[in-house]
Amino acid sequence: MFGVLNTGLCPIGIDVGTHSVRMLQFRRKGEALALQAACKVEMESGEGESGGRARLQGAIKRCLSLQPFIGRRAVMTLPPSAVASKSIRLPQMPDTDLQQALKWEVKDRFGFEMGEGQIVWFRAGEVRRGTEVKDELLLFAAKGQDLALHLDAAAGAGVTTAAIDLSACAGYRGAMRGGFQHPIGEAAAILDIGEHSSEFIITRNEQLTFYKHVEIGGHHLDTAVSQKLGISHIEAAQMRSRLATDGGGESAAPLVQALQDAIRPSLEELARELDMCMRYFVVTFRGSRPDLIALTGRQSSCPRILEALSNILGVPTEAAQPLRGVLDLQDVARPDRSGEWAVAAGLSLYPVEAAQQGAAA
Repeated sequence: MFGVLNTGLCPIGIDVGTHSVRMLQFRRKGEALALQAACKVEMESGEGESGGRARLQGAIKRCLSLQPFIGRRAVMTLPPSAVASKSIRLPQMPDTDLQQALKWEVKDRFGFEMGEGQIVWFRAGEVRRGTEVKDELLLFAAKGQDLALHLDAAAGAGVTTAAIDLSACAGYRGAMRGGFQHPIGEAAAILDIGEHSSEFIITRNEQLTFYKHVEIGGHHLDTAVSQKLGISHIEAAQMRSRLATDGGGESAAPLVQALQDAIRPSLEELARELDMCMRYFVVTFRGSRPDLIALTGRQSSCPRILEALSNILGVPTEAAQPLRGVLDLQDVARPDRSGEWAVAAGLSLYPVEAAQQGAAA
């Protein structure tokens, strides 16, 4: 099983967001997977690099003190804002030459030297134009200072970081383990709606093929409700969360309709972005359109968002259930909140031992 160490314990998954940290740890329980601990805390405000390190370190320490995490071995992800990404096309070449070429691409495309930073790349597929054949690649890069900040914060909290994973990859790993009601063909799509932005990926035969960072998130939906109803941003967020949970009953029907009307323009804009992504995928890689869009993140528990995206796109949209079948779930990670734990779950399922064996070889 991915990520399970010889002790039966998985590493601690640390999902670092813009304003909060989610930490989750699985363990083996017989033939099943069980939840050892899960915790979410908001990060305190802090300015500058030192402030950012302190607020992250404090959040990790608080999670460790609130829940019975065992061991201090972890797999972490950086927030999307700390990872630059680009889809590029290059002539076909061996991996060793490609690694050097991509370092030059980082400077040209992202405007910073690699230095102590790191790059991760994926071969998305071949692209043909006439007789010319190129490789389309997904390139991700993180600055050395951002890596150091997160690693130092974890170390300051007493955590040993075994690996850093991309949030898109961790979210896919977490989402897929729960399975879906709708069948998935060769292409699978995952949409993670974060606080300020969203990440959309398409995989083909379980290989990452397409990635898009979209500047629309839960904050935009809360702002739309705030402006439409003339209430504060905090009140709008609380209202959306409450109605997503209990529906509000028949008496709240007018309010629910007003809320739907308020967020529909943002959802239509998001749907247009996703539709263009899927069209690009089909045309570029001559693949089939995804049969299902799986939603992860806090917004995945909102049936109105699922319904709206499904109706606009004409593609079934389903909330991911990364904790489906997991034993010993707690209130913080109960089934109706399962989707927001997809990244943390995927991090805890990261194949740590396989990665370390590969590095040793």
